Amino acid sequence: MTLARAAFSLLLAAGCASAPPPPVDPGGVVDFSLPIWASSQQHSFADDRGHVVVIDAWATWCAPCRTQLPQLDALSRSLAGQGLRVYAVNIDQNAQGIQPFLIGLSVDLPVLLDPGGATLSRLLHLESMPTTWVLDRSGKVVLTERSGTTLAAVEAKVRILLAGPPGS
Repeated sequence: MTLARAAFSLLLAAGCASAPPPPVDPGGVVDFSLPIWASSQQHSFADDRGHVVVIDAWATWCAPCRTQLPQLDALSRSLAGQGLRVYAVNIDQNAQGIQPFLIGLSVDLPVLLDPGGATLSRLLHLESMPTTWVLDRSGKVVLTERSGTTLAAVEAKVRILLAGPPGS
């Protein structure tokens, strides 16, 4: 059992957490929520239906994330008008380092929180850092890219999805 799963099991047993959604099968639809950094609100990925979505797991201690996040920010800026949404999911246990990290990289992506990566590990099989997922317009995972420093495969998949019909 991973540390994240063990921690969640303890929270569940203590009554501090509700039953989580089931893990996403390969090609399955992503349907869960994460807290929005610096907000008391939750972001539900169900709200992104109709858009191509990129979810990137990152941490302030992750060296490749320093290269990858600015690339994702540039991709988001260039393709947001075509229906792309990019979310940077921070897995640090403590959110204090997020703002200086993002300012230092000049990154302005929406940041969601998943302390310890518990939710991403359980639902999307997060195994290494960084990991990036691409979802089609129906919310299905169509690409998982692990531990890369370039996003060529992610960008190629995003462009193919955006070029397709809106219902795809």
